[in-house]
Amino acid sequence: MIRLPPWTRALAPTWLNPAPASPHALQDLEREVGPLPSSYLECLRRGNGGEVGLRVSPLVLCLDSAESALNYWRSGTYTKQGVFVFGGSGGGDLLAFDLRVPGVWPVICFDPIDPDGSTELVAESFEVLLTHCEEE
Repeated sequence: MIRLPPWTRALAPTWLNPAPASPHALQDLEREVGPLPSSYLECLRRGNGGEVGLRVSPLVLCLDSAESALNYWRSGTYTKQGVFVFGGSGGGDLLAFDLRVPGVWPVICFDPIDPDGSTELVAESFEVLLTHCEEE
């Protein structure tokens, strides 16, 4: 019997968009941003964005599509350096990977108006974040 990691339970099609990210969009993400968590890329392969409640602050994960996340990256309008924004809270806060910790990619949340004064650790990794998704 194959045992799947616990975070894969959160990749239910009920909260992910029904259409997956295109292979081209995923390749562009990795080429332009650099290595990203395999669980994040797998999430986008199953559904290109979506929204789900979280049992931890910020209480909602609005996952951007691969194209939206890449467009934001390309825009250069980040107010916090060393992060990759992959979504938001639905209330103005941004969710991002802290790229300053290579290979680990902690998930942080921050207000783009006061990024240094508002940054909070949400989860040690994207996998851990997915374990906090509410059951449908």
